[in-house]
Amino acid sequence: MKKTIMKCGVSAVVLGSLLAAGQAFAHGYISSPKARYIQCAENGIENPSHPACIAAKAAGNGGLYTPQEVAVGGVKDNHEFFIPDGRLCSANRSNLFGMDLARTDWPATAVNAGPRTFTWTNTAAHKTMYFRYYITKQGYNHSQPLRWSDLELIHDSGKADQEAVSNHVVNLPARTGRHIVYSIWQRDWERDAAEGFYQCVDVDFGGGTTSSVASTSSSVKSSSSVASSVASSVSGDTCSNLPAWNASSTYTNPQQVKHNNKRYQANYWTQGNDPTTNSGQYSYWLDLGACAGTPTSSSVASSAVVVSSSSKSSSVAVSSVASSTATGTCTSPAYVNGTSYANGAKVQNAGSEYQCTVAGWCTVGGPYAPGTGWAWANAWNLVRSCN
Repeated sequence: MKKTIMKCGVSAVVLGSLLAAGQAFAHGYISSPKARYIQCAENGIENPSHPACIAAKAAGNGGLYTPQEVAVGGVKDNHEFFIPDGRLCSANRSNLFGMDLARTDWPATAVNAGPRTFTWTNTAAHKTMYFRYYITKQGYNHSQPLRWSDLELIHDSGKADQEAVSNHVVNLPARTGRHIVYSIWQRDWERDAAEGFYQCVDVDFGGGTTSSVASTSSSVKSSSSVASSVASSVSGDTCSNLPAWNASSTYTNPQQVKHNNKRYQANYWTQGNDPTTNSGQYSYWLDLGACAGTPTSSSVASSAVVVSSSSKSSSVAVSSVASSTATGTCTSPAYVNGTSYANGAKVQNAGSEYQCTVAGWCTVGGPYAPGTGWAWANAWNLVRSCN
């Protein structure tokens, strides 16, 4: 009997260890555009500097050490039963209640209406029933806690097998201002388990007098200023429409600035970090190269700019821009996946120069990456070979 008990005890210990080890493996999070949890984790879990992340830490953000475990077991498609209104971003996990704070200043990614690739990085792959994406309705009040009734479904991936990385091209509807994209990864309870994972992604469509296709949040002051920025892009001056870096201003991905005659893009929220000394893949800024290129002889064939505005939004459309016919080494900046590109912007990628024709798709990257993505021709025109 003692031997039997001892064997059972050893088995229990081994089983408990295996279960603990299995639970220790995290599962998944949205890495692009960066989810709220990732934004604050990168801002500093122990000593954040962003006001929203500071407030989140005070309210409880211990779960930021494991943002891939914003999960609820056994939900089996019954998310609203397990997660009450006001607790959607934390998945009702007390160690993440700070993520539910109703604020208007969460670090947000600038987006446009149209297709956008969302990437789940799955640190433990599972069989999937679906990945669903929701977005807050137009007019959503960020000063109120997020409720299920605030959301509308915009994408359902359907079933999938185990994936280390899951990419979904989500068609973002027309919106103005800041919104929340809410995503649910439901494990396949028929082939796997009934666990659900949840992610809040803060996005900003711009609004009022803010252009939805500009590479930064610069205001659209007049049609002539937009035409000028497009002409500058064609001529090789890649920074003429960018604001100068200001140490007192705050920036978030994918905003860009000019500084010391160079172009930089924010990797995530930053303030006071000089791009010259804080650039790199994992630093505050990404160095996109020198501003001024060698002007070409091309000109804007038809730089007519149509500005249609209402009380809620304004849009900018560039009717057409002449392609450069110059030969020799290209002077346009290198293409950076995920960067915001306006219609008419030129980049070089894979040995050739390309010009953006559909800003919403140029910004998506991935399948629309110029010259390399399978759908690039829907977003870019080939200008010339750079060789």
